[in-house]
Amino acid sequence: MSGPIVVIAPPRSGGGMLAAALATQWGMPVSVPPREEMDEGTETFGDGAHFSPRLGLQLSHIAETQPQARFLMMLRDPGPTVASAMVAWSSGRFVSEPDLPGWWGDAWSFGLTPGWQELIGAPLAQVCAGQWSGYVTAILDGLAGIDPDRWMVTSYERMLADTDSELDRVGEWLGDERTSPSTELALSAGTITKPTAQGWHRQAGEIVPALEKNAEIMARFTEFRDAHAPAPQNSPESLVEDIAPEATRTTVPSSGTVFSSAHTASFPELLAQTLSSVLVTTYKSGHAILLRADADRKLNTEFASYRRPMGIAQAGSRLALGTDTTVINYSNTPSLAQHLQPAGVNDAVFTTRSTINTGDIAIHEMAFAGEELWVVNTRFSCLCTLDVNYSFEPRWRPEWISELAGEDRCHLNGLAMRDGRPRYVTALAQTDTAHGWRDKKGVAGVIVDIDDNAIITAGLAMPHSPRWHAGEIWFLESGKGALSRVDMASGSVTTVATLPGFTRGLAFIGPYALVGLSQVRESVFSQLPVTETKEERNCGVWIVDTRNGQIAGFVKFQGVVQEIFDLQVLPGMKWPTFIQEPSTLTASAFVLSDTALKQVTSTSKVVTAPAGASPVPSH
Repeated sequence: MSGPIVVIAPPRSGGGMLAAALATQWGMPVSVPPREEMDEGTETFGDGAHFSPRLGLQLSHIAETQPQARFLMMLRDPGPTVASAMVAWSSGRFVSEPDLPGWWGDAWSFGLTPGWQELIGAPLAQVCAGQWSGYVTAILDGLAGIDPDRWMVTSYERMLADTDSELDRVGEWLGDERTSPSTELALSAGTITKPTAQGWHRQAGEIVPALEKNAEIMARFTEFRDAHAPAPQNSPESLVEDIAPEATRTTVPSSGTVFSSAHTASFPELLAQTLSSVLVTTYKSGHAILLRADADRKLNTEFASYRRPMGIAQAGSRLALGTDTTVINYSNTPSLAQHLQPAGVNDAVFTTRSTINTGDIAIHEMAFAGEELWVVNTRFSCLCTLDVNYSFEPRWRPEWISELAGEDRCHLNGLAMRDGRPRYVTALAQTDTAHGWRDKKGVAGVIVDIDDNAIITAGLAMPHSPRWHAGEIWFLESGKGALSRVDMASGSVTTVATLPGFTRGLAFIGPYALVGLSQVRESVFSQLPVTETKEERNCGVWIVDTRNGQIAGFVKFQGVVQEIFDLQVLPGMKWPTFIQEPSTLTASAFVLSDTALKQVTSTSKVVTAPAGASPVPSH
């Protein structure tokens, strides 16, 4: 055997394991080309094996400039590949672009794939799936232009299922017998955790939707794999397309995930004592996060992916979530919990009932007033309600706004309910020009009574999240990182607590205020007290005792989550979850009224009732 053997594989696909097998089974020297040479396209290969994930991005160039080289490609099912990549990214051991312009969150790891700019601010699962797609595209395009005699394909799944036979097959292609035959595969130097069957399923709820965004390359990958290295029966890692949506549902602990977190014992203790949970939206990272107290009084987190989730409204069994261009309406049907795994754990199960397309109206806060959902329409500087026939129905706008224009003239952002109807709003300035508030954002904020357009207080530093609580208006003066309240008689403002971050998102459990904190970026929120201070700025949810202004606990997010928009307490729901579409369960489950339920035949599939009704046993 002579000439270089170049191992080609996307990151975390087992390329390192294959290179290690060439070294231990055939005694082949293995080298890693210097990054400088790979980036400049000047790498040269001598006899022996050569491997780096980056080589996959340069396959065409290498094949053209190294005519003696042969290519051994390693495939791995995309689900576990992306899961392993997420762990690798979070470990910080594989950072390749520590100062990538415009990038934030976990530092870019492995090779820089085309279109990386489109992944800025995306959840880590989506970033890793996009990177995988970029690698697979480059590799398959490269192989299409190379003589098939110069390359061979094996797979991670085949190696694990029948190591001896697969290594013999590789040896036949190499034209050389193994010098040290063994059925044990050596772990590569890049191994973080030992491979386990189905170990990736704990993150599948994030990974499957991320891979669906790359459906075209997924189909191309599957066709290529089936033609050249079909997965064996009883493969130790199931394919993404074989995982039913219900099977991907999992409770993901915060430790070790993209959303690593730390919390005080008091946070889950408060939730446990009040039989509550908290829903948080992180619009930049694209997730809604459920915070729950487990049986050991530790904080548990579960994530659901959305495009720019912002405002949340909840009343009874109804929950609405505002995203980039839609409002998604959910209904709580806890009797569905028996059909989820593990059975009987969830006491609230939110399933989609309708989605209204609003267009990009920059939805901020929302609230239910009876049957109506009121929405802060920031782009058009108004409060609106929704109708299936229209993007929105304007219902109120500040008297200083002269016309309905999609120009975000005053950055209307917060809504407080009083006596079951909309009553108070916050805006960053009384301006009537396109984005006119930006030059005054730190000094001209107002709270307005919409009943008579009266300015209750003014001169605020970016007010957000007004709430009527215990007979007073409470709000967050975000530019100061403060929780404050307003004296209704005089309009004077009292700062109750100053917190280590940009405050946005406010809810109450008894005397305790739950306040969302964001790290904020100076490029966006410059010249504000919260950005001029040298103190640490955090992202998470802080608990403040409103009786004395003392911090009573917190959960602090680390990693990609840097900004929080809204949070809502879900009273009486200790362990809620979401079922996102598409779902085979919701396709066969029918939520009916009490009247309709009485007419259901015994041969029907899963039939159930919304929260508060009497469920019919499933058949």
